Amino acid sequence: MATGNQLPDRYQTLTPIMKTPLSDTLSLPLSQQGRICGFFEAQFFRCMEAYGAKLGRKYCDFEHRDFNECTTGDKQKKRSEAIRAQRQKLYQEGKLGAAFEENHPPPGEFKPDHFQWNRIN
Repeated sequence: MATGNQLPDRYQTLTPIMKTPLSDTLSLPLSQQGRICGFFEAQFFRCMEAYGAKLGRKYCDFEHRDFNECTTGDKQKKRSEAIRAQRQKLYQEGKLGAAFEENHPPPGEFKPDHFQWNRIN
């Protein structure tokens, strides 16, 4: 695609060709509703519904990119790899004592203490 659009040119419809109770039942587990990326999916489909399939490729590109970023996490992975590489580089140059902190919490287990500056004793 030379235009840089994320959606294919032949993208015509957002619903199945034939609606049956089975297609309705199977559509919910395949969607992102009720998950972290559900908001971005809803915004993308709202935009596509407003502009249609043809104009939606042009006008809904930001919503589609946000939805793709939420589902894949590519930018977040690249950002964490860049931070890791920079810390490793500073450690090898001798500007840091250790490449990574000793008691660093494992990923997903860090919970900030929002009340550390305003404690009620």
